[in-house]
Amino acid sequence: MSENNEASTLQGDDIKINQQLLHSVIKLNTLLMASVSGVIGGLTMFLVTYLSLFRGLPEPGHYLNLLGVFLPGYEVSLSGAWIGLFWGTLIGAFLGGMFYRVYAQSIELQVRRCIERNRVGGDLMQTTLRMSGRHLGLALGGLVSVGLVITTSWLVIRGTANESANAMLLSNYLPGYTVSFLGSIVGGIQLFFITYIICLVFSWLYNTVAFSRGGHSCE
Repeated sequence: MSENNEASTLQGDDIKINQQLLHSVIKLNTLLMASVSGVIGGLTMFLVTYLSLFRGLPEPGHYLNLLGVFLPGYEVSLSGAWIGLFWGTLIGAFLGGMFYRVYAQSIELQVRRCIERNRVGGDLMQTTLRMSGRHLGLALGGLVSVGLVITTSWLVIRGTANESANAMLLSNYLPGYTVSFLGSIVGGIQLFFITYIICLVFSWLYNTVAFSRGGHSCE
């Protein structure tokens, strides 16, 4: 009896340690995802601004200048490129971190299941984790829908809703969308479900290919 109790205690300690390690890995990956997304976002804004500035055409960056509506201080200029670098880094890091934090919940659930069932003998390298379409849809769908609501609401707050011809074009793809508070919610809901469905289809295709090649899951 004592040996069984000792074995159960050791197994419980191993699970606890593994779960603590998992939390640390997720935090580290969140930081890495935010850092990489921030660098990509910042450099993209910087390079696109310079490319637009030196194209040599009349009114360079005509459409790119519209980002100044949402990014204070930004314009297609030498100084604006650095401001774009700042905003791109900040927004990219935030979006990347938020995306991974939401999606990582599916990873945590699968790894916990592997550890508790002890089906991989402590070696997670032998396990193929499924891509969760639900969590992927929640993460991406949430980001794009909230982004639409925030940007549309900002246009309304600035008092330029009636002048936002480019934003109004979204009504061709999102029925019921208007440049208004209510319209942003209607459009955001539609955009969320569209993104969610796309993520479900993509994850199904990914999982089908991954497990057709001999992958093993904990389910």
